[in-house]
Amino acid sequence: MSTSRDLNRLMEAFLEEGPAVLTDRVAEAIRDDVERTEQRVVFGPWRTPLMSRFAIAAAIVTIALLGGVAVYAALIQPPKVGPPVESPAPDPSPDELGDMPAELDYPFLGPAKPIEGFEPSEIDRGDLYYEGSVLAFGIGGQAAFYSVPSITADGNLHLTSGTNQVCATGDEGTYPWSLSPGGTVLTIEPGTDDCAVRAQVVPGTYERAACKSTENWCLGELEAGGYASHYFEPRPLEQWSARHGAMTYTVPSGWASDSDWPGMYGLTPLSQYQTFDPEQDDCYECPGTRDLITILGQPGAATEDCLETNVPGVGFGRQDLVDWLTSHPGLSVTGVEDWTVNGLPAISLVIEAAEDWTGTCDEENPFAAVPIFFRAEDGYQWALNVGDRWHITLIDIGDGDTVAVVVDSADDEDLEALVAEALPIIESFEFPAR
Repeated sequence: MSTSRDLNRLMEAFLEEGPAVLTDRVAEAIRDDVERTEQRVVFGPWRTPLMSRFAIAAAIVTIALLGGVAVYAALIQPPKVGPPVESPAPDPSPDELGDMPAELDYPFLGPAKPIEGFEPSEIDRGDLYYEGSVLAFGIGGQAAFYSVPSITADGNLHLTSGTNQVCATGDEGTYPWSLSPGGTVLTIEPGTDDCAVRAQVVPGTYERAACKSTENWCLGELEAGGYASHYFEPRPLEQWSARHGAMTYTVPSGWASDSDWPGMYGLTPLSQYQTFDPEQDDCYECPGTRDLITILGQPGAATEDCLETNVPGVGFGRQDLVDWLTSHPGLSVTGVEDWTVNGLPAISLVIEAAEDWTGTCDEENPFAAVPIFFRAEDGYQWALNVGDRWHITLIDIGDGDTVAVVVDSADDEDLEALVAEALPIIESFEFPAR
């Protein structure tokens, strides 16, 4: 992809089909996003997992898919309903409307909502994206409509329709809104709006995406309370699509969401997340620097020779994986315990790589590690370094599908303490059916 050609195409499409207002800040942000996307590919928290050539290829494909939901891609995609409206959007008077507060300058993520004129298959989320004078209501690989947002003198959110095919140009709406004390949850109350479609879908609750990684829309810092995944899909699909709330959970204060990918979701202590540099990839052959709770969707048993395949004859069910782990020649397994997670059958166990294990997946820079989980659809392969331990909870989420929750401490001596903190969070997990 040519950066300059693609950048010009995006901006031309944005101006032709989107809002009539394109500030220097928006243009620079689009330019930065396009250039940054071409330069870096990051897929998942690769401290202990092995990122193979297959995983890199899968990452590139996944990033390409997720590119359709990046903020600027969503902004420039023209809706697929009716002919474009030719007249430009009016620019709200600064004497009447105040500047947008900085705490709203984030993507805010929400569930899918029906919109007249769009097929259900076209809608897999309901997100708000603020950037300068542009607001888009994103439904997937496109924005359903655009508005120019401002704040009224009495503090309400004011929306003026730009050039789009859902609302008439110049339609105005006013909505009461509020943020949670830490700014992580946005609530928009029903208001008054000339555009009936916008009045139906804008009110609701949204979660702030404030990920330190520019390639992911994880939530970042979390306040105490309940949250939902946005991209993570624990159930196998022929073709992935986002599903807000495929997993829900509750955390106390002091936690952050550090990743939200189709095949995995990550949580980490806030104090460690604040000092983590996403520009420095986690090292899979050396000790980690963060405590992690990682949720893996539909994991399969990984072959010992790192051929990026699943072990023949081992199923994907909870008990299938437990039987395989407990009989693995490279593992010591302790603490096997049956329990339930919000009514779902679960088994927890602690695995440790055997000291005499010599297998490696990196011939050029060999290090001893036991391949544990592999999932072809999302290109992840997780391996346990010799000398390390994991606490794993395998949850049966129904229909033969399984989720693995891996608790991994940066310091192996701290694993039990981290598990004690993690268990109340794990107990809150829910995995609604698709």
